[in-house]
Amino acid sequence: MGSLVQARLIFLLGLICSSYSFADSHKTPLAQERVDYSSVMNQMSIPDMRQGILRIWRHGLNPKAYWTDKMESVYNSGSSADRNLRPLVNQAFLRLLRDLHIGNVNPQDVGRDVKFIRKDFLTPKQLQAVFLAVGGNALMLLDKVAPQNAPYLAAREGMLKIYPTCIDGSWEEIVPATVPLRLYSRDKVIPAIKKRLSLLGYKMQVMDDRFDGDLQSAVSDIQWNLRIKPDGAISPKGKIWNFLSVPCLDRVRQIQSDMEKMRWFPQYFDKKYIFVNLAMSYFMLIDQTYDWERVMSFRTINGRVARKSPTMQDEIVKVIVNPFWVVPPTIFSEDKVNDLKNLTKAQVAEYFTSHNYEVWSGDFRRRIDPTSVDWLGISEGRVAPDINIRQLPHLGNALGVLKFDLTNSFAIYLHDTNQRELFDEPMRQLSSGCIRLEKPLDLAEYLLEDTPWDRKTIESLMARPGEVLTKSTELPVPKHKVIPVYTAYLTSMVSSDGVVRFVDDLYGQNAAIERRLDGRF
Repeated sequence: MGSLVQARLIFLLGLICSSYSFADSHKTPLAQERVDYSSVMNQMSIPDMRQGILRIWRHGLNPKAYWTDKMESVYNSGSSADRNLRPLVNQAFLRLLRDLHIGNVNPQDVGRDVKFIRKDFLTPKQLQAVFLAVGGNALMLLDKVAPQNAPYLAAREGMLKIYPTCIDGSWEEIVPATVPLRLYSRDKVIPAIKKRLSLLGYKMQVMDDRFDGDLQSAVSDIQWNLRIKPDGAISPKGKIWNFLSVPCLDRVRQIQSDMEKMRWFPQYFDKKYIFVNLAMSYFMLIDQTYDWERVMSFRTINGRVARKSPTMQDEIVKVIVNPFWVVPPTIFSEDKVNDLKNLTKAQVAEYFTSHNYEVWSGDFRRRIDPTSVDWLGISEGRVAPDINIRQLPHLGNALGVLKFDLTNSFAIYLHDTNQRELFDEPMRQLSSGCIRLEKPLDLAEYLLEDTPWDRKTIESLMARPGEVLTKSTELPVPKHKVIPVYTAYLTSMVSSDGVVRFVDDLYGQNAAIERRLDGRF
């Protein structure tokens, strides 16, 4: 993310609060809805509906999926257009409203790491209320039914910036150089590189053939986003050339997939929330409940490809100082058992002592001698592993000294870490699914404001070097401070500096969405 550490995301400026509350409703088949919704559709003129459909690219949907060549032909045919077109246009516009509001792709079809169930669409009565609120304007109705959450609005900014460059031809193919390019280099390809990066929003003051400081800064930023150590140079056949060779419409599809993901989330976010971009490994806390906007931002470490952090909605309900770490089932079976299966009893004892691990029965009622466990039998499937491995609280604990409990049933939470040096790495998709925080104490202080647990008190409880504890301190988050947590794998982002940044889709969510999306660009 490079300068994202300093940059305020553009979506911080775009959070809109709705004057309307859309309650969930039972979803009925579209064929049955035509009669129920027809009164709303019939209040709009066909020319207005057509205009709205043709401009729906602004929301990451392909107009051709809703306004066909046949419809255009009938529209241009003359006096019979309204009679022949009305049923087709009503159906297409209603389908567009639904896709815009809840998504065209069912999130449950994308992957096991997506923990959303498809939302319900608005009832006819709710849709009528929105229609009246926007003065019966078809284009404004589409804008109002679309998501208003801040990450979606940021993705939309990216679409508005990139898609027109595909249409007007300003996104031109760049022929790669065969020599290294670095600061002070001169090459005939450099103006084309500067033009491309300028289209993405990077500041390029001089569009000549010289590799200057602006270009070096942009290249370093892109290298960080590509999860490689920045050196500010462009190597032949390197990752920067791969980045520059991505076609314009592929970038549009990348943004389109990200906009589709944000349709699964609530249309409006609360005035305070946490958003974690899993693709860029970044944490944002926004609180607009005060007279000023409070913002907290820092890096995260989240799930590797084999153990993805989920796309989900949850909330923080508890802060735990000096947490125990109960080894999750996947890590137990794939990591710990493999570490232990071939060790002697003496080596097993040393392993548990050196890591401050304990073995407990599955119900945590009985502590077990780790040397009495048949680790090889467990690895071979001959012994049922009705046991838990638990790590005592200390500075070397895998969760660090702070844990933030969520409410989900799949053992995902936010926490500190004992490997803080990893936050300096561009590649931070390294965990087993949970989300490690660069500044957990800042978050704990925020959540426990207006309680006796201020920053100094929390710090005084934390384990010290060489200290191994036998208990944790659990601090419920006050009801008024409970905060929603949204996590999403967004591979594109527009920052407050106006730059559209892209990262690779390591989780494969975009590919899964594109395979199922009606009307891919």
